[in-house]
Amino acid sequence: MSSSERRPPTGYLSWKRSRSGWLAGWAEREFGWDHNLIALGDFNIDRADDPLFKAFTSTGLVPAPQLEGLPRTIFDDPGAGHFYDQIAWFTKGQKHRPVLTLEAGASGHVDFVPELQGDRTLTELSWHISDHYPMWVEFTIPTS
Repeated sequence: MSSSERRPPTGYLSWKRSRSGWLAGWAEREFGWDHNLIALGDFNIDRADDPLFKAFTSTGLVPAPQLEGLPRTIFDDPGAGHFYDQIAWFTKGQKHRPVLTLEAGASGHVDFVPELQGDRTLTELSWHISDHYPMWVEFTIPTS
């Protein structure tokens, strides 16, 4: 079965929708001038047209477009286009949710393999560190 034919395990899609809904609900309850919400982590999203990606973004969360196309794991082939790890936030057009008022600038991942692999295989390295690259996004500070 190809990755484009993979389906999430039974119940996982509804769980993903409920987690995205929980984030949206939390943002609505905590609405205030001093609240922002950034969701980050391993969301097990395979690709942008994946049902899990749609569930993740269905409440208005917008992933950092600057991270698109970056490898997410040490096992990814260049250009594999996985979306496992995300950094996302609510943007414009949210009625009852705080939006992140900063613009995303630069972003990337930290490739620790060359510095830390040594004589280990990638699998061994993943057991010691992680199989996921740390992701980052830089936000611009308004000047006016």
